[in-house]
Amino acid sequence: MSIDENRCPVDRGAIEPIAGSGAGKEIPGRTEKLGLAIAVETKRHGPLYVLEKLWREHGDVSQLHIGPKRMILLAHPEHARRVNLEHADNYTKGPSYDQIRKYWVGGNDGLVTSVGAEWRKQRQLLAPHFTRRAVIRDHVPVFSDDIAWFAERWARMARVGASIEMPAEMAMLAGSILLKSLFSTTARDTIAELESAVETLVQYSSGRHTDRFKLPQWLPSASREKYEAARKRVDEFILRLIVDRRAMPTDERPTDLLTHMIAGEDPDIARDAADRRLRDQCVTMFIAGYETTAKALSFVWYLVAKYPEVAANLHAEVDALPEDVEPGDLETAAPYSLAVVKESLRLYPTASIYVRDVVEDDFIDSHVIPAGGVVVLAPYLTHRHPEFWSDPLRFDPERWIGNAEKGRHPFAFHPFAGGPRVCIGKSFAYLESQAILVHLARRFEPVTPYGYEPKLRMHGVLEPGNGMPMFLRERNV
Repeated sequence: MSIDENRCPVDRGAIEPIAGSGAGKEIPGRTEKLGLAIAVETKRHGPLYVLEKLWREHGDVSQLHIGPKRMILLAHPEHARRVNLEHADNYTKGPSYDQIRKYWVGGNDGLVTSVGAEWRKQRQLLAPHFTRRAVIRDHVPVFSDDIAWFAERWARMARVGASIEMPAEMAMLAGSILLKSLFSTTARDTIAELESAVETLVQYSSGRHTDRFKLPQWLPSASREKYEAARKRVDEFILRLIVDRRAMPTDERPTDLLTHMIAGEDPDIARDAADRRLRDQCVTMFIAGYETTAKALSFVWYLVAKYPEVAANLHAEVDALPEDVEPGDLETAAPYSLAVVKESLRLYPTASIYVRDVVEDDFIDSHVIPAGGVVVLAPYLTHRHPEFWSDPLRFDPERWIGNAEKGRHPFAFHPFAGGPRVCIGKSFAYLESQAILVHLARRFEPVTPYGYEPKLRMHGVLEPGNGMPMFLRERNV
């Protein structure tokens, strides 16, 4: 199902000041007492289908009203600006994130899920490691080493005509880069196993959140057992990193994120509690950091394979680069490759949906957004909004070249959210993704089987639900 790009957007009117109470226009949408029809539709087609249909039928502010619960979809860039930036304190990561807290970190908080003073403390501790300058200084050398290793791996596979699953390949590379960049560990032999465990955590937590027909948590099941084994595997891996790091003399510890977090610990907290906090932080950083990049890069390779003219432009650019070009220089030296990454994120944002819990009543487009409700922001829809994107379903990297972005609404494109809670790894993700694309596109041209199209699925992040089989072709350059 595709978006009707000729749809006429509703009249938004003016966004009024935040208010504690007051009458407003009824929010259009779907209302069900039990939500069974919506649940069946979601199970059959996925949440993106349900939300896209809601948007097409009811406009930029719409709702799913199931019993006492209200989920309000906000699709306009101005809504994203209000929620993320102008009134960020009124839209928090509250109860809607309890499933992630429960199934990722045992009910505790990492940077992704923490709020208030705890979030500010964590953000201040970690932010210096994720500025663009810090990423170039501390992490870019890791990009280069791991990409070189991975290119040789692909070369061996290409010579024997091997087919690959692109999401698994990108997970292996992104996972290796992240482990070495943040925790100074090389675990290439266990990346596939770790990736599988993380995938299980993400899918299980997503399923517990969206599936109204799920079994009770206390009831034994194959999926529950698989989740418990996966969580144990991830816990053991991360806790071993922490224990080994603590055992090292302080002056011999690498200057990475893990060492920085240990140095920033509250000295009054017991060791066991401190280890649990570190574990929670490391797990959320690892899951959020590599899962999103791996899936995003998979869609990049798919689109490059689908559009020969884009592939030709990309290859012309990367072939003209100096052999020893540094990843930190690629933004200016190779603008087309970065445009390819951004345009892929526009069409296939890995964080296609994210939610916020409403603290106090607000007004948006003359509608009351009630306290206690949940707002759903959907970059997948906003990035295809015909008011802000001409021919929105067309893959066109030229949208990002030169002055093409000038005058564009700052929240017409928000794959990393925005405002105070903009993804801390945004610079890391762009630098890493561009470096991988440039250096692998120099030597390889992955191709998809004839007639392949991804079937989109939301399991925590946007992914091809039918996999992404590709064949590796070495380029003659």
